[in-house]
Amino acid sequence: MLPPLLAILSWPLVGLVLFHRLERRLAILVTLVAGFLLLPENTVLDLPALPALDKHSVAALTVLLGLWVTSGRTGTGEGLAGLLPKSRLVLVLLAAAVVGAFMTVVTNGDTLVYGPTVLRGLRLYDAFSTVLSTVMMLLPFLIARKYLSGPDSHILILKVFCIAGLAYSFPALYEIRMSPQLNNIVYGFFPHSWIQHLRGSGFRPLVFLQHGLWLAIFFSFTIVAAVGLSRITKARRGLYLIAAVWLLGTLVLSNSLGALMITLALVPVILLLNIRLQFLIAAAIAGLILLYPVARGSGVIPLDWIEQMAAQIDADRAGSFRFRLENEDILMSKAKERPLFGWGGWGRSRVFDESGRDISITDGYWVIIIGVGGWVRYIAIFGLLALPMIIMFFNKTRYRIGPESAMLALILAANLVDLIPNSSAGPLSWIFAGALWGRLELSRRVGDDVTEDISQKESLPRGSPGYRRQPVADTIPTNQPEPEETIKSPYSRQKERITRTRPKSD
Repeated sequence: MLPPLLAILSWPLVGLVLFHRLERRLAILVTLVAGFLLLPENTVLDLPALPALDKHSVAALTVLLGLWVTSGRTGTGEGLAGLLPKSRLVLVLLAAAVVGAFMTVVTNGDTLVYGPTVLRGLRLYDAFSTVLSTVMMLLPFLIARKYLSGPDSHILILKVFCIAGLAYSFPALYEIRMSPQLNNIVYGFFPHSWIQHLRGSGFRPLVFLQHGLWLAIFFSFTIVAAVGLSRITKARRGLYLIAAVWLLGTLVLSNSLGALMITLALVPVILLLNIRLQFLIAAAIAGLILLYPVARGSGVIPLDWIEQMAAQIDADRAGSFRFRLENEDILMSKAKERPLFGWGGWGRSRVFDESGRDISITDGYWVIIIGVGGWVRYIAIFGLLALPMIIMFFNKTRYRIGPESAMLALILAANLVDLIPNSSAGPLSWIFAGALWGRLELSRRVGDDVTEDISQKESLPRGSPGYRRQPVADTIPTNQPEPEETIKSPYSRQKERITRTRPKSD
């Protein structure tokens, strides 16, 4: 049995080995994704006046350490300039997240008393830790924006998730058959409620994640990545489709209806629609999720109809849905008392009865964010997650954005949908968002030199939606180093052909 805290504190050593052996962008992805999948949940090193060091923050800090150690390596590339974005909109949203976290502490200095339950007020001492925790949360976003912004990097992200999903499917299938015991076997504890992972006569796996729902949406990401790779690459298309079918079968057996419905809705979008329609659907989902709290409060969303549909599928699921809605109503009622900066952490945003008993259940990420940080934090966090897809849709032709970015946008859209009933936001969400914002910034910098037409000609099969025959440009500038042979994309192959056929100057 491995001590959980030792596993987390040993991750920097693992990360340094990865950065020493792998190409830089691949090392970034493997360090973050493997840390998310393999390190234990519910284990933190809580230092005074500092943010708690858990699996997510340690993995992000390990990436920074690896980037610093390999900063002098030749041929690694530095991506976009600077760790902070150049977009004023992104800077405003980042500032709102950080300043809002500070103001949440400042405006919640009062003590809350609910019968025998007393919740202390927040102190300026807590502000430093709260702000640093917000910065830690956003580190994967900043790293992905800087180093994973190019088309080749987006294809690499899809490949890493496809491979990670296949590898993770084996322990998941073990838990489906033998019960979810791997976390208990390896780390000595179960990270959540056991009863929530009993589904009928079977089990809902979770491996080393917080909950089985987190595992299900991760498999949804990997299925979209595999199907997307089958669409945008000629090489090994059949293997990617086989991988997608295998992952879909694993998701079906995982007993998570929500993630399965999201996946089944997106797969036809990837296979049948052209890039513009894919961006349209991703942007529409992003806009709906961004406005969801307003639509939810005004009664625009047909919740009764959704509950009736759920009842036709499973009465227990319909009852669970109604229970979620009732909890959202009471949590939003309390959030309205401090709408701007919220109630802060340590359970202050939850609802208690006269006897001091907590009567609320916080499931949806959106309602948690509004309750803890108010509308300022909600707009900042969901703006960073949702707006790149909307901007990409309106500027796709102008910025020459290719199909690999459309796949990332659809994965992030799937994640946003899952944030309504669940709180599955994490480092993976910020990787997708940061990579998309970086792609927009890269496109603004290089203008029309980054050509989508080449990617479409090379990536899409003749006669498929979105295929267009276009003349090949002389050069394809990119902010990324030439990838290794094992991760070459259609972009790098096209560049090699151009280089070999260009006549030498006198």
